[in-house]
Amino acid sequence: MRSDEKLLLLKNETTYRADAIPTGLANAVLAKDVEITPLEVTALERGLVKPFLGADEEILTGEHVLITYKVELQGSGTVGTAPALGPVLRSAGFVETITPATSVEYDLADSDYESASIYFYMGTTLHKLIGALANVKPLVEKGIPYLEFNFIGLWEEPTKVAKPTVDWSTWQKPTPTGEGRTSGFLLNGFAAEPIKLTLDVGQDVKFIETLTTAKVDITNRKASGNVSILAPELDEHNYFDDAKNSVTGPLAIQLGQTAGLICTLSCPKVQVKAPKYGDFEGTATLDMDLILIPTDAGNDEIKFTFT
Repeated sequence: MRSDEKLLLLKNETTYRADAIPTGLANAVLAKDVEITPLEVTALERGLVKPFLGADEEILTGEHVLITYKVELQGSGTVGTAPALGPVLRSAGFVETITPATSVEYDLADSDYESASIYFYMGTTLHKLIGALANVKPLVEKGIPYLEFNFIGLWEEPTKVAKPTVDWSTWQKPTPTGEGRTSGFLLNGFAAEPIKLTLDVGQDVKFIETLTTAKVDITNRKASGNVSILAPELDEHNYFDDAKNSVTGPLAIQLGQTAGLICTLSCPKVQVKAPKYGDFEGTATLDMDLILIPTDAGNDEIKFTFT
């Protein structure tokens, strides 16, 4: 077994925890930095008395699986066609809306989250995550933008299998950030010059086990983030006042400029926390933590729009 021989498949489930049986030709995920905890458990120590010293055996319970990975944030190449990462976003608490020849939008779901069956191959060892749900973090800095997913899924016994044939053709090459490729950045209505933007949808994904049942669910959400921008002059925009006075405003950024490969991240109501000075290539920066707040409509702290 070679540690670099990894393969990841994901397919959304029609019925919760009913194995969707993803295949390599239709459901392969082009991922990086894949880390798996193949058996996450609670260890119960029996604590039995005995007439001699020594450790007790433990009984394991609450078996589930954790997996974390990144995917490149890129569209499908065709306007109005869902990107290859769409099923992964759907299993991270988002609802997909396709407007043919116009756009594909991903909005936060209120409930009835769409779970996924995930197959992870380490060589010829197959680990399954059933009924899996995730939190997601958009990561945008110099280079390739990513989405980082943290999944929890129900446990099934690993099996030895033949590796499937894989097709990654729906995954487009990523568009790196930079002038002429990234645009439309706004923070509290000001067109600042961003250096780094990290967002966290803040889904509280939990493995929940009762005496008779086990499931994975999203029980809470508190979205947040962090941004680093070139420090503007105070007469251009005063983020110190914004923080002191709890001012909220929109955040947006457009990744890509070619139709079919454009993704816009938008957050309608963002509060900046106390700015701190930093340095970027000898230029002063403002580094600020962010709170992503829903509007009165709810479930709109962050939105992905592919056009």
